[in-house]
Amino acid sequence: MAVTINHLGTFPISGVKAREEAAFYKLSEENSIRLISGAHTPVLLSVWCSNDVMQFGTIKILTGGAKPQQTEYDRHPGDAVFYILEGPVTFFIKDRKETYDVQPGDFMFIPEGETYKMINYYGKTAKAIFAIAPQL
Repeated sequence: MAVTINHLGTFPISGVKAREEAAFYKLSEENSIRLISGAHTPVLLSVWCSNDVMQFGTIKILTGGAKPQQTEYDRHPGDAVFYILEGPVTFFIKDRKETYDVQPGDFMFIPEGETYKMINYYGKTAKAIFAIAPQL
């Protein structure tokens, strides 16, 4: 069975079923839900886990073009944490008008409900692992 965007929310297993069965899964880029996020400024997402308790995976922001590549604004229930694998990545917090340049090996915490975007001002691909936990 092919994994598609339709599996978001229950991948690789629903949270309820995972807790009932004490399920274990090896998660990786290779067996993730891969998608392009953003209608106007697309970025590459690999969603490794998506259920009622959490979502996590990787995000890649490519480089090139006439202006810096970036995500569209995002806001979601639950706190989010990003670990920068390749970068740096600039986080722009919209309502506060604050920016944070986050280097490879560093984390960025985004509290629940904050509107933010990620920007790649540099001449190489930026990549981060993200985790969002709306139920924790």
